[in-house]
Amino acid sequence: MRRLGRYEQAIASIDQALGVDSSDHKIWYNRGEALANLGRYQEALVCFERTVEIAPSDHAAWVFRGVVLIHLNRYEEALSSCDKALEIAPEDKEAWTFRGAALHGLGRYKETYASYDKALGNPKTPRWRKLIQKWVMGNR
Repeated sequence: MRRLGRYEQAIASIDQALGVDSSDHKIWYNRGEALANLGRYQEALVCFERTVEIAPSDHAAWVFRGVVLIHLNRYEEALSSCDKALEIAPEDKEAWTFRGAALHGLGRYKETYASYDKALGNPKTPRWRKLIQKWVMGNR
């Protein structure tokens, strides 16, 4: 409960900072992160939309935007957001992880496994994973 109060305080401080400089993408990012941690995903999305508008090369903002969209069950948009992050930072493990989560939400399991492998740094799919993938695909 104490943690929630800290996020609320952080949002209040960030709102004050936005009154001073609403063009600072880091302020929007921090506000979005605090709102997401409170489970206020729709409001967080607005902040991450503003962040990527101001700083389109901020790959972390694209990833967090994807995370928020996953929480909102908007998997296609989440996938696009993670793909954008990967255009900027192709080896970003979080982007690969949440790309996998978005693909899972879409029921695209084979691609999900490939994204998770990339997040883990596995260049080749292990045999046991191929067997699981085959079983999953056969039982859908």
